[in-house]
Amino acid sequence: MPGYSGIVRASRSGIGDRWASPLASTRERRRVMVRLLLGVLAGVLLLVGCTPEPAPPADPQAPASAAAGGGGARVSGDITIRGCTPAQPLLPANTLDSCGLRIMDPLTSRLYRANSDTGAIEPDLAESVDTTDSQTFTVRLARGRLFHDGTEVKARNVVSAWNWAAYGPNKMAGQSFFAPIEGADQLACVPGAACSKDGRPTAMSGLKVLDDYTFTVRTTKPLTDFAARVSHPVFAPLPDAFFAEDDGKDSFGKLPVGAGPFKIASNTTSEIALERFDGYTGRYPAQIRKVTVRMYDDTAKDYNLSKAYNDVVANRLDFTDVIPTDQLIDDQWQKDLENRFALRDTRAVQQLSFAAGDRQLADPRLRRAISMGIDRQALAGQVFNNTRAPATSWVSPVVPGYRTDACADMCAYDPVAARDLYAAAGGYSGEFVITVSAAGGNKQWADALCNQLTNSLDLDCQVRLLPNQAAVLGAAGSGRATGMVGVDDLSGYLTPEPYLSRYRSDAWHNVGRYSNGSYDQLVTQAAGATSQAAANEAYRRAEQLLAQDPPSVPLWYASTPVGWSNRVTDVKVTLFGTLDLSSIRVK
Repeated sequence: MPGYSGIVRASRSGIGDRWASPLASTRERRRVMVRLLLGVLAGVLLLVGCTPEPAPPADPQAPASAAAGGGGARVSGDITIRGCTPAQPLLPANTLDSCGLRIMDPLTSRLYRANSDTGAIEPDLAESVDTTDSQTFTVRLARGRLFHDGTEVKARNVVSAWNWAAYGPNKMAGQSFFAPIEGADQLACVPGAACSKDGRPTAMSGLKVLDDYTFTVRTTKPLTDFAARVSHPVFAPLPDAFFAEDDGKDSFGKLPVGAGPFKIASNTTSEIALERFDGYTGRYPAQIRKVTVRMYDDTAKDYNLSKAYNDVVANRLDFTDVIPTDQLIDDQWQKDLENRFALRDTRAVQQLSFAAGDRQLADPRLRRAISMGIDRQALAGQVFNNTRAPATSWVSPVVPGYRTDACADMCAYDPVAARDLYAAAGGYSGEFVITVSAAGGNKQWADALCNQLTNSLDLDCQVRLLPNQAAVLGAAGSGRATGMVGVDDLSGYLTPEPYLSRYRSDAWHNVGRYSNGSYDQLVTQAAGATSQAAANEAYRRAEQLLAQDPPSVPLWYASTPVGWSNRVTDVKVTLFGTLDLSSIRVK
């Protein structure tokens, strides 16, 4: 992502301009109105092959105003899609898992949002953003944007939400997302350590409300990717009613109030119902009235992972993003779903994280040996019919500056070298357990990977299936897991920071509780770099550390195969691998 340090203004009308570069001439660094990232990022995505499969043609009768918000759109129909149980209550700052994000994304609006076609970062709640130094940002909100309870989104709702999320005693998983803001370190708590409220400020010094629609953000160092960062649902504003509730926010986490195109109607263990928010005036209005997100977690009990797929084939379900691996063989799924499928090249990074509580894994040589005992190419071809590509980095290939050999020899299959390193590290006693979610279609590849480790290292490798990803993350977070655990895939981000910040020692979403002071310094240095070249160099050095002291094993870059019923059209999949609920329509 190109850096910038000149004066930048993001306007809702300046379509087609680009980021100002830190290398720009004096004349080019003058105050300009720009739309952030559209040209550069769209071009990058096209170059790396990240464009989606063509969606069905748009309905010629759909009015053009539907794409820009407001009235006039033909809205009708209800759909039902595959879902999975969120790992946490639906609080924006605590929702980082893929199951929760697919719910949180349509419920919330943020300052910016990624275009589902191009990945370009577009203004959402932000009317404009001004900066002279890439360190102090003046944000002006669009007027008339409403929460689902009818109250207007004001500057205080953004600032209060960010402060609440960054406040350590609230124990939000997204706490570290706010680390670049001045004063965030005074609010934060170290995961796993005691966190007292005594003497701890409740507001970041870098956030100031100027008026109802204007606030400023001051960061500790210049940021090259401010817009991309604040497009994540973690940065969603919260209504006044949220702060009137008692500690715990249990009721809000069950039925959250956002400012997105959909509002939540009901939430049970079997399904979550979303309804179109008629008061939404943004640029991403819903084209359907209701979405029922049906949980298919119960199918894990008998490993019937074909249930959602079969329901889509039979037109009993309108969308699934999990295609059973046996249906990928000879492209059978494309034959079953003729004209009703797509393969979105999300380049999601799938990994296995080393369990925090497993003392046998203290020696990094043992962790590297395990990684070298995995034949990624064989798994990609035999299990996934080449819809995966072997990973060579902890960062997705869609990211500008991505390095093709970041994990070097550690990610190369070399059973001889792996055995030597394994023996030098003292080996592993007892069962080596790989814990994954049964509901995510992980059993087949996990079994195959376990067999590889048994053959290459004589590991007594066993697969442990838990009902859903929430249970996997719970086991990892509690320290009950040993061996390796399946972490959530990451995709859609166009900067290395989200991929690498998860291993910072102060990150609540650091599943393996990895801690390396030198690594923390490099990631912090990269986030504050004043040029993209300097940032990429710091990220490169950070990945070099991971290759020597790995917190996880990168497995592959995944494309997302999806299928839908014959009832719907305009099906789009975002770069995050989720269904774009604002575009899908009922025929």
